[in-house]
Amino acid sequence: MKLKLYVIPVLLLLLIRPVYCQKADSLLSKVEQWKLKHLLKGLDVHVYLDAYYVGNIGGTIPTTHTYEFQTNSPFINEARLNMFDVQINYNTSWSRLVAEFMIGDQPMLLSSSTAQWTNFLSQASLGFSFCKGLWIDFGYFQSQIGVESSMPINNLLSVPTVGTYFEPSSVLGSSLTYTTNDEAWTLAAWVGNMFSLPGGKNIHVTYGLDISYNPNESLTISFNNFMGNIAKSGAIYHKYLAYNNLYVTYNPLPKLNLIAQADVAFQKVSSTEKDSIRMGTMVSGLLGARFYFLPKFAVALRAEVFYDPKEILIKDKYSGKTSEFIIYGLTGGLEFNPVKDAYIRVQYSYLTTGNPQVMPFNEVISALPLSYYWPDFLRQCYTITTGLRF
Repeated sequence: MKLKLYVIPVLLLLLIRPVYCQKADSLLSKVEQWKLKHLLKGLDVHVYLDAYYVGNIGGTIPTTHTYEFQTNSPFINEARLNMFDVQINYNTSWSRLVAEFMIGDQPMLLSSSTAQWTNFLSQASLGFSFCKGLWIDFGYFQSQIGVESSMPINNLLSVPTVGTYFEPSSVLGSSLTYTTNDEAWTLAAWVGNMFSLPGGKNIHVTYGLDISYNPNESLTISFNNFMGNIAKSGAIYHKYLAYNNLYVTYNPLPKLNLIAQADVAFQKVSSTEKDSIRMGTMVSGLLGARFYFLPKFAVALRAEVFYDPKEILIKDKYSGKTSEFIIYGLTGGLEFNPVKDAYIRVQYSYLTTGNPQVMPFNEVISALPLSYYWPDFLRQCYTITTGLRF
C-alpha cells in the first residue's frame, strides 16, 4: 500500500502535460500586430448630431416652407433633425484619408445634384506626402471659403449669414498643400469642378488658392479664392465667376471670440442670348463676437450685409427686379454648454432689404398648387438648436 501511494502520484505527474496560455503571436499574426500598432494609432472617428426648431415671427407661412438663403436648419415651425454626421480621419507620416457621411435636412438642402451620392457624402479624399509639410490630395473636398461652416457647432451662431449661403460649395478634384515648419503658413492650390452645384451637375474646370496665416493659437488670417466656369453641363453659354474671400478670427481673451469676413465676387457671362447675360459684382461681409460671461454660458452677436446690385447670385432665389439688391441684418443668441462639444442655443435673427418694394422673403416659388402667403421685405425668426459631438 505504501508503495502504491508513492507510485501513483508519480505516474500521474508523468502523464499530465503542463498547460500554458497561448503566446501573443499565436493569436495574432505579425502582420495583424503591426496593423493594430500602427494603423489604429492614426484612426480618429467623430460623431455629431444637431437638432433644431425655427419659429417664424409675423407673416403667413406654411409649416412645410423652406426658409430662403438658409445654409442649415431650413424648415420652419417644425422640430427636425438638422444633421447626423460621421467623420473618419486616418493619418500617418506619409498618408491621410478623410471620409464624412451626413444625413438630415442640411445635406439635402445644398446638394441637389443629379448625382445622389453627394446628398450623403460630404467629403472623401486620399492624400500622400512627398516631404515634410507637402501634401497632394485627391477626391471630393469641402470648400475652404468662409469663416462660417454649415455645421452649427463650428460657428458663433447656429445659422450662418446670407453671404455664407452663396459661397462656392464642394469641389471634386485634387489639391496641393504646403505647411511651413513652424505651421504658421499654409498654402494650397486646387483644381476640380463644382460637382454638387445646386440644381444640376457642372463638369467645367475650376481652380483656386487658399492662404492661411496662424502666428499663434489666438489669430488666424485666411484668404481663399475660387475661379472658373460655373455654368451647368449642357448650357450654351459660359458663366465665369471669380470669388474672393478674406476672413480673420481673433481670440484676445479665452472667453472672447471675434470674427470678421469680406467677400467680393465678379461674374462675366459669354452668351448669344441677351437674357442670359449677367455681368456684375457681389459684395458681402460680417462681423461677429461671442463672450462667455459664465464658464458655461455665452452671448453672441453678429451683423451682416449682402450686396448684389446686378443679381448675379441672388437671381436664382428671387424673381423680383431691382437694380440695387441688398440684404442686411442682425442676429443675437444665448448659448449653454453643459459639457465640452455640447450646446443648447437660442437666437433671434432680423433680415431686411430696407425697401418695401424688394421682397425676397417668403416668396411664392411653387405655381401648382399655388401657396397663398405674403412675400415680405423683412424676415424675423427665432432658432433653437441643440447638438453634441464626440
